[in-house]
Order: sequence, then C-alpha cells, then structure tokens
Amino acid sequence: MSAFATTPSPIAAPAPPLATRGLVAGYEPDLPIVKGIDFTLAEGDFVTILGPNGAGKSTFVKAIAGLVPVHGGTLSLADDDITGCPRHALVRKGLAFVPQTENIFATMTIRENLQIAATILPKAVRKARIEAMLDTYPDLAERPGAIAGGLSGGQRQMLATARALLVEPRVLILDEPSAGLSPKAVAEVFERLAEINRGGVPVLLVEQNVRAALRIARRAVILVDGRLRHDAPASELAADPDIGRLFLGAHDTRNGETAP
Repeated sequence: MSAFATTPSPIAAPAPPLATRGLVAGYEPDLPIVKGIDFTLAEGDFVTILGPNGAGKSTFVKAIAGLVPVHGGTLSLADDDITGCPRHALVRKGLAFVPQTENIFATMTIRENLQIAATILPKAVRKARIEAMLDTYPDLAERPGAIAGGLSGGQRQMLATARALLVEPRVLILDEPSAGLSPKAVAEVFERLAEINRGGVPVLLVEQNVRAALRIARRAVILVDGRLRHDAPASELAADPDIGRLFLGAHDTRNGETAP
C-alpha cells in the first residue's frame, strides 16, 4: 500500500427536511411560549404534535412558518438556515403552511384561489399545476367556478391544502385541519393527508383529534408547557395507557377499568 494512501472520508448524511434547535418563540420576547425545542422532521416522515391546551403546539408550528417571532435557537429547511425568514420567503423556499382558519379567500372561486397561490410559480407551469391540483381533488374539479365561501368545511380544507401543494413544497405543515368538520369530512381530509405523505411529502400536523392523528402518523411528539416531553412512534403512543388517559379520554385500566 502506498504511504500516501488515505482513508476515504465518510459521506455526510443529508440534512433533514426540517429541524429546530433550541427554538424559543412567542409573541413577547420576555414571555416565550415555545421554550427551547429540538425537533427533526425526517424525509418522508409524518409527525403529529400532541399536548394539552396551552402547551404551545400551534405557536410552535406558526413560529416555523414565520408567523410568530423567534427569539432564540435556529430553524433549518434541509441545508438552508431559515431562522428569521419572512413568511413569503418561506413559501418560495418550499415550506407550506395551512392555518386552522382564514386559509382560503372566501369571496373568490375555487379556481381563483388556486390562481393566486400559483403566482409564485413560473408562468409557463401555472396552468398545468392548477389542472393537476383539480385532478387530485375531484370535489373541487366538479365546480371550479364555485365561490369558496359556499363550500362545505371538508371542501374548504381540501382547497386550502390544494393551495399549499400547488407549489410542490418540500414540507407540509397543518394546524388543526379537522377543526369543525363532520366525522365523514375528517376521514376524507386525513386520508388525503396520508396519500400526500405516501407521495413523498413530509407532513407535520397539529391535531386535537388524537385518535385520528395517531392512526395516520408515523411519529408523535408531546409538548407540555412549551417543551418537547416525548417523541415516539405513533403506534406506541396509541397503545400507551397513560396517553389514552391523558389525551384519548380512556379510563385507567390499572384500576380495573376498561378503556372505551
């Protein structure tokens, strides 16, 4: 062997699609709601965020999406440091966020909603991307000229998601997509999210419908008082009696009672 031979350097693993390190965020600098969260969303992952009311779940994802001030720590989208990036810049970088409310233009038609979302795309591809979204959502394709404000709750949520997916994001984040929906609409929305994830888009979901979220997610994290307290496979948390007691309304089987 040559005296000048060297050991090949190991190939660095690619950066995860989304990561936070020591993230501190809130509406007031001296009153943080998110308190030093380390979190990673892996390639192809589907993570649901659980926790009691006031735990900081929505604030956490809004901070990632550029809607709540970040006061400490870092945010990264793959190899790109996005700490402090404004909302419009994050959309162009590939981070799609669907808020719980005010996520569509109610006085505009379905097609007009999609056209506005498509304005950040090159003109040459806008029409094709809009048609692709309509093909993906048959309920919307049936009447693209319908006023969005007249849609059902489930159809509104599908339109909001279609707007987010129009730009082919690297990460999709949703805040309470099932809020106010009928059980049938919840099932439809969650099945669509599962399909999106199977198509390769990493999904981060805040959801109060814990049972439904744990059925489709791969991982679940629990926030308590603005801190990440637990991170485990969703199936593991769904089977945990303490999780059932705290978040699913189940009785404590250790006292001889049976969970519903």
